[in-house]
Amino acid sequence: MEVKSALALPEGLELVGCERSDDVLLVTMTSTQCTPCCPLCGVKAGRVHSRYTRKLTDLPCGGQPVRLLLQVRKYFCETPDCQRKVFVERLTPFVAPWAQVTQRLFQVVQVIGLATGGRLGVRLTDRLEIPTSRQTILRRIMALPTEPAGLVIELGIDDFSFRRGRSLGTVLVNLQTRQIIDVLADRKAETAAAWMAAHPEIQLVSRDRGTDYASAATTGAPQAVQCADRFHILKNLGEALEGCLARHLAAKRKAQTQKTLEEHASLGEAPPSVRRSPSVEQKQKAYREERLARYEQIMALRDLGFSHQAIADQVGIAHSTVWRWIAAGTLPQTRRGPHAS
Repeated sequence: MEVKSALALPEGLELVGCERSDDVLLVTMTSTQCTPCCPLCGVKAGRVHSRYTRKLTDLPCGGQPVRLLLQVRKYFCETPDCQRKVFVERLTPFVAPWAQVTQRLFQVVQVIGLATGGRLGVRLTDRLEIPTSRQTILRRIMALPTEPAGLVIELGIDDFSFRRGRSLGTVLVNLQTRQIIDVLADRKAETAAAWMAAHPEIQLVSRDRGTDYASAATTGAPQAVQCADRFHILKNLGEALEGCLARHLAAKRKAQTQKTLEEHASLGEAPPSVRRSPSVEQKQKAYREERLARYEQIMALRDLGFSHQAIADQVGIAHSTVWRWIAAGTLPQTRRGPHAS
């Protein structure tokens, strides 16, 4: 079997040589087109300007990477009013203009990317001896043409983040087929309204609670009924339910407190105090005794003629506390005590 047939090379290319270098199969070819057409005006040209070699990556063969060295020609465009004076002969559909890979390799990488994604696709292409990267796989996927939206009766619109907190876009969903039909570059009301205006068949718009998409639907699809999406319906219900329960619980607690006070008042009893453990009571008693002893020391120093600042320095409390206790004439009562866990 010939090498050309084994590599499935198209017509219009002639095989010149084939060699192996550094585990790469180098295939040298030349173009055999006689009168290629100018890509701008479409007129055939026959006068050669120059030649050069294009380096293309092709599908691997026998587990070996394949590099094509394709010798192509430049031609003069002899049409006087054509803006393209010199052009390179086209080899479509085998290879696209300015491409560094063949079209069949391009399509294989696209299929792998659609089936696996970026990182997993790189793992698979490495096993297949196809040199690529995850960014290249993603670019191949993004190069696929977008299918037309078609008739959209029920539209779902929401924003999403290209880059979190920095760049936002708009995603449009056909609610009947549950398929994403378009992605807008921003979340401005004018952009969404222009898209809706191009689809006058829209009868229902499901959106969030923001004002941007509300004004966009009012301007671009005034005939459509606007409603909240499922997430915001549940969110509205949850907020309303929380507020209702909070009001009822507050009223119930208030009624229970009032009922308890009335029961004790009818029996002539004081409201029950908080019960404390014996250890806490003992600590609070010791705290009160220490506080009383400090007050008595302050009054004794005052009778000896000490100033307020001297009393504060000797007792070890603040000057304001000394002044307040002496002014009160008696030990101020307090409910504070040592913290007990």
